[in-house]
Amino acid sequence: MSPLQIRRCRTCSVYTLQENCPRCQAPTGTPHPARFSPEDRYGRYRRALLAKVPAESPPPTPKQ
Repeated sequence: MSPLQIRRCRTCSVYTLQENCPRCQAPTGTPHPARFSPEDRYGRYRRALLAKVPAESPPPTPKQ
């Protein structure tokens, strides 16, 4: 990674050029989304995984 790319703290939303946040010392990440490619080689597997796992399912209730 180039040291001159802008980064964003995931906990306190501070923008910086450092690997760790100067305010809370948490690791920083890139603020940009991942690139989209129409030739997505792993899209089939990702969609299959999403079909198996429901997005927001409530936790199961215990039987009494």
